[in-house]
Amino acid sequence: MREKIILACTECKRRNYSTTKNKKTMTGKLELSKYCKWDRKHTVHKETK
Repeated sequence: MREKIILACTECKRRNYSTTKNKKTMTGKLELSKYCKWDRKHTVHKETK
């Protein structure tokens, strides 16, 4: 039961990445450190609707 999610940068609030996650094993919101091309650095990206 994998579901598509979108990751948004916490600093510039832009939606940069999309990925999937398993809703049964990961019930919380996903946070990853990814590269933001607008900030030109690695920032924390959080799951959004």
